[in-house]
Amino acid sequence: MFANKKYLAVCVNDGIIKLAQAGSSGDVEKIARCSFAANAGNEEAAGALKALLLSFNRKLPVICVVPASAATAKTIEVPSTDPEEIKSIINLQASRYTPYSREEVLISYINLGLNLSNNTRLLIVIVHRDLVKEKLDILERAGLDVEKVIFAPEAQARFYARALNLKKDAASVGVVDFSLNSSSCISVANSTLSFLRHFPIGIKAVMQGGDTVAKMQEELKKSMDAYVQEEGNEALSTYIVTTPTLNNVLPGLKESLGVAFQVNAFLNFIKCGTDVRKKLQGDFADDSFLDVIASAATAGKCEINLMPEEMILKKTVDRQSQEVSKAGVAAVIIMVLIGIILMSNIYFKDTYLNKNLKQQFAPQISEVQKLQGQMNKTKLVREYIKDRMVSLDIIRQLYAITPTTIYLRDITADEDGTVTIDGVADSMSLVYSYVKMIDDSTSFKEAKLKSASTKKDNGKEVGTFEIEFKEKS
Repeated sequence: MFANKKYLAVCVNDGIIKLAQAGSSGDVEKIARCSFAANAGNEEAAGALKALLLSFNRKLPVICVVPASAATAKTIEVPSTDPEEIKSIINLQASRYTPYSREEVLISYINLGLNLSNNTRLLIVIVHRDLVKEKLDILERAGLDVEKVIFAPEAQARFYARALNLKKDAASVGVVDFSLNSSSCISVANSTLSFLRHFPIGIKAVMQGGDTVAKMQEELKKSMDAYVQEEGNEALSTYIVTTPTLNNVLPGLKESLGVAFQVNAFLNFIKCGTDVRKKLQGDFADDSFLDVIASAATAGKCEINLMPEEMILKKTVDRQSQEVSKAGVAAVIIMVLIGIILMSNIYFKDTYLNKNLKQQFAPQISEVQKLQGQMNKTKLVREYIKDRMVSLDIIRQLYAITPTTIYLRDITADEDGTVTIDGVADSMSLVYSYVKMIDDSTSFKEAKLKSASTKKDNGKEVGTFEIEFKEKS
């Protein structure tokens, strides 16, 4: 049976925040949109997002949506089918498609399959690391823990591939999504995104009149030409339009471009209540919510994840820490139960011996010695568990006071209670503050900085440190 997993999809772009609470089966429960000042900081943007979240389920897995305008997409071919080798080739070639260094960008890709030369065709997506970090910072300040960073065009392509029941060997389909301030022209092939071109003309500009329709026509022609000339594909005769808002300009575009624009709105393929449908057709008719709705509906299928590697690692460590803690608690419970069983067994045997059998079986000293041995083993187990919990307590206490801008690489505890930690911070001022936080904590004392230095990490100056402190008894 198909499981309907629900997500909370968030897109923050160009001073606009869009939210969708939706499921993987296409049911949309809630949507919302608001704007904030273009020059506002992350704190102001997070405040606007918090206000929108009041009626949403914040416990759902959170998807951060990166729009087409924020990334560079390019189709390439690589002479390999090995995933690790493909990653290495992409890392080497990335600098050809962006003016930034490899350390400044995040790269992900979609595997489009083999061509006639048995080379692997890939659609690579490149986005600036700081842009994604800024979006994640806004969501984190609003109290959201992001599970995945999805590229909106891939989600839109997969949404329409499923909606139109396109098989993997079906002919490519063009999709045009007109949103508030921009538009994107994509191609859907093999049930996923195979081509993308974005241009900064949206519904708002067209509604204002002027020569915007002519500019849009020019941009659409460039997109169609790029699909044929740059990608070496056959021209598409029909393009699906995801929203009906620009119905009045489509006949003119069809006549001038020589292609059919068929409106097949995403609203036709979702399940939603009356309130959501009224918002999409009324209040938000000047925009497309396909980016957030499609991201929630296809989150489990999307290949592209633009989450920074260090954040993926941190989440992995956090999950492992939680699992270790749970395993430790479970082990303690099991040991306690075993101890109770052993002690109960010993207690009843001892009582029985004292009341009924002591005199009768006084010569049977071996049974008594066996019971004594079991008691000794129980004591050893209890002491072993107590010693093992010390290291877990240190990790748990450090986790509680360590800010997210500091990463710990090594933790060492001596038998005399001295703990040494080695880590990296975004700045040296954070290191000194961290020493004071440890010293002021209720669990540790005598914190001192043994060594500190600065170094370059991914083009950014960070501080490395070694701190020593003791546990409070």
